Amino acid sequence: MKFKYIVFSLMTLGIILIHLNSYALPHSLILRHIILILFIVLACYYVHDSRRRHRAELEKLKSFLRVCAWCKKVCVTDAETKEDNWIFFEEYIALEHKQTSSHGICLECYKKEGFVD
Repeated sequence: MKFKYIVFSLMTLGIILIHLNSYALPHSLILRHIILILFIVLACYYVHDSRRRHRAELEKLKSFLRVCAWCKKVCVTDAETKEDNWIFFEEYIALEHKQTSSHGICLECYKKEGFVD
């Protein structure tokens, strides 16, 4: 981030020098070229930073696991056909994490169902 502010400050200083001393500086053409190069560097930096942030956001969104709100099935996209397949959560765990799952009951549900007096 500091690089961006340094380049922006140098560009501003150069523009001010060109406008105030355009007749006094015999080498103002060189200064204009330097400012143009700095502007291009700054623009490239902004584009690169923007693309980096967008890629990070895309990776974050890709990491979400889509789960059906009604039946709780998980959406798995086939790598070859790019089709979405909805499978049960237990199948997803076995497919993606190579682990088997078993069922139990949590304490809250146990109490809610009336198993505890």
